[in-house]
Amino acid sequence: NGLALGGGLEMVLGCDIVIAADSARFALPEAKVGRVPLDGGIVLLQRLIPRNIAVGMMMTGRMVPAPEMARYGLINAVVPMADLDDEVDRWVADILGSAPLSLRAIKAVVRETAAMSVHDAFLRETPELIAALNSQDADEGVAAFREKRAPVWKGR
Repeated sequence: NGLALGGGLEMVLGCDIVIAADSARFALPEAKVGRVPLDGGIVLLQRLIPRNIAVGMMMTGRMVPAPEMARYGLINAVVPMADLDDEVDRWVADILGSAPLSLRAIKAVVRETAAMSVHDAFLRETPELIAALNSQDADEGVAAFREKRAPVWKGR
């Protein structure tokens, strides 16, 4: 909601899920004041959106509206300001409905394999991944699906 400029956008770059009001705008204006976006922007933005868009944003300080940033893939959902809290609540409910060990494994593998080749990433077996695959929750998820009921996660 509002402006995510400089460090505000760099905080967004560290998020796994980003929900924005349609009126939000994003920029790294450091070059306009003789600075450089060193708190993650210069490295992360070009990895999360197309390179030329990222470089253009950094070199011009141009503010980019939320719907455009969503098209570049930085934002998961853009909604009218009046719907922002409800949209966040929906995302939170969906996440809370997922198995905790699966979520932990997904985050670990995504973070640890981002810079790896696809082949090496497929071979990476994090402790979190092994724990999720061998968990009671994995069995519970399959059983709940077969029985057409909501799973009861125990985190083990």
